[in-house]
Amino acid sequence: MREKKTVLASLALLLTAAIWGSAFVFQKFAADELTTSFIVAARFTIAGLITAAATVKKWHHIDRGYLLGGFLTGATMALGTGLQTAAMTLGTSPGKSAFLTSAYCVIVPFLYWLVKQEKPKKNHLLSAVICLIGIGLISLNGGGGLTLGDGVTLLCSVVFAANIIAISIFCQGRDPMLLTMLQICVSALCGWGSVIVTGGMPEHLSFGAAGNVLYLAVFSTALCLSLQSIGLKYTNATVGTILLSLESVFGVIFSILLYGEQVTARMGIGFAVVFGAVLLSQLDFSGKPESIARENDG
Repeated sequence: MREKKTVLASLALLLTAAIWGSAFVFQKFAADELTTSFIVAARFTIAGLITAAATVKKWHHIDRGYLLGGFLTGATMALGTGLQTAAMTLGTSPGKSAFLTSAYCVIVPFLYWLVKQEKPKKNHLLSAVICLIGIGLISLNGGGGLTLGDGVTLLCSVVFAANIIAISIFCQGRDPMLLTMLQICVSALCGWGSVIVTGGMPEHLSFGAAGNVLYLAVFSTALCLSLQSIGLKYTNATVGTILLSLESVFGVIFSILLYGEQVTARMGIGFAVVFGAVLLSQLDFSGKPESIARENDG
């Protein structure tokens, strides 16, 4: 029975990675028609309603710690998602976005060092160097410059790394699904605040755009967060994180199939190098597993 649960949990994480990978394409499609602020607001509002309904019986546990955690994780999630979406309006393709965003795995140990004074291990330093090489192969154009969209995507990976740190701190002794619900709801509020400030409310919403946002909300956010929580409960942390990191690989596959992205040989090598850096960041040289796992990104 335990082996069956482990297999099912692994399949749940693999499905999560596939859906998150496909979400980059739907995010790009939505960004072609809607404003970044509206996409963030609508996406997290729908997901917030779903997760709020799923956790309603646990609301009485919400205290000041949950509210603070929800605010910090929600604000960083909204900012990271907003930057990621905005980068696509600046020319970053779904496939490139998937791999550049995955750099958060390499960044997390260094931000954790700043917060908890725990020095990065040798594998973290090595993976950072390797990741930089991969990013150069993916993003540097013929003139040696970094495009604005790619730069914004890398900034979003830093914000997502901060989101992971906040989650790891505030999840201690708390219900992860309840904290996730608060995170999503705060993200929705931040999104609507941005809509008001920027005037990002669309005058017209096509069925296609609505469908893209609905996919991001229901599948990429509400469903995947639930599958992730269940999957990581019954799977080894290292195996689970590696399965989730396949999101970047699925991101390129779906970008080629659905978006028609052209991948050059140099980009392909860069994708492989970044993916190798992500895998390396999860293990130290003694073989002990790292427990860094993402809450949501695509």
